[in-house]
Formats: sequence, C-alpha cells, structure tokens
Amino acid sequence: MLGATKRLAEMYCEALDKELGRHGTSATRMISVRFGNVLASNGSVVPKFKAQIEAGGPVTVTHPDMVRYFMTIREACDLVITAATHALGPDRGDVSVYLLNMGQPVRIVDLAERIIRLSGLEPGRDIQITFTGIRPGERLHEILFAREEETTDIGIPGIVATKPVQPSLEAIRAWVATLEQGLSRNERAVIYNVLRDAVPEFRGEAA
Repeated sequence: MLGATKRLAEMYCEALDKELGRHGTSATRMISVRFGNVLASNGSVVPKFKAQIEAGGPVTVTHPDMVRYFMTIREACDLVITAATHALGPDRGDVSVYLLNMGQPVRIVDLAERIIRLSGLEPGRDIQITFTGIRPGERLHEILFAREEETTDIGIPGIVATKPVQPSLEAIRAWVATLEQGLSRNERAVIYNVLRDAVPEFRGEAA
C-alpha cells in the first residue's frame, strides 16, 4: 500500500511537470527522488535493532530472505540536492525521477547479525533472532523501477534517472477523486481497485 500510493504520487508529479512544460507558463519543475532505507533515520531498522539488543532481545526480522536497499543520510541529502540542481539545468532532458545507485541489496537478517556482533554479542547465543512473518502485501524484494520505465544516464556518477511513463493528468485526477470518495466511505474495494488500475505492480486485495 505504501509503495503503491507513493508511485501514484510520483505519477501525479510527472503529469503536472509535463503539463507545466507543455504550456511553458512556469519555470517550476515537479520531480521525485526514490530512497532506499536511510540508515539511522527516523523509522530505520537500525535503531530498532539496537533497542531490541539493549533490551536483551530477541531481534525481530520478518523473513530470512528479506532484502532491502540501504543508503546513508548524507547520500539521501546529496540525492535531493543533485536532483533539484539537474532538473533546473540546461541538460535536464525528459527525466522526472532520480535514484541513487545503491549497489546490491542487503539481507535484513545479515544486517541484524552484524549489529549484534558490533554490540559485542553473538547471534543465536547472547541475542536470539526471531522471524515474525511477512505482512500482507509486503515484498521480499524491493522494486526500484515501474514496469516499462526507461532509465537513463544523466552524466552524474552514482545517480540514475527515469523517463516518465504515466497517464494523462486528467486520468490521474479522476483516480485521486475516486480514492477520496473511497476513503471517505471506508470502501476498501474501491481503493484497491483504483490502485491496481493506476499501479500495475500493486498486489493489494479487496478483503
């Protein structure tokens, strides 16, 4: 659900950006950045693991094969500044979403074990790791790019951009209006159906 709504927000920004560019009435750009998991940020898994270790465990991981991409706070800040600078530059091209090249994804259980050892303890002996199970709709692997989304090299080391692939602004506004109605009436089936139409990668179920 989180990923689907963020993707819809991206599409809305892309459509607004295209509309502004088509009319030539504004120098404003509407761009997006995609983050991995930002280490040591609010909501990061690292502070959670540290707190569980300090409490004597167990450290909780959803699934032994769960992997995620990670980046530092500095990398996240650099990405925002670089994306904004490039988007307003003369060589911006037809791109609207920027990503950091985060390398290979990290297994969450490996990260948990590493943090336990950095705390001077031994996983499985001093601190247990328990698997809580994947929550509804949660993925083992993150999706960095939407279907049919074309990536492009913008000439900045470590950063990749994508060209917009989105419906018209009118179509997106219609989806948003339907979502607002579904939310006001607590109609989950309506919400899920809109997100499935807008974001093919969405796997939510109207249950």
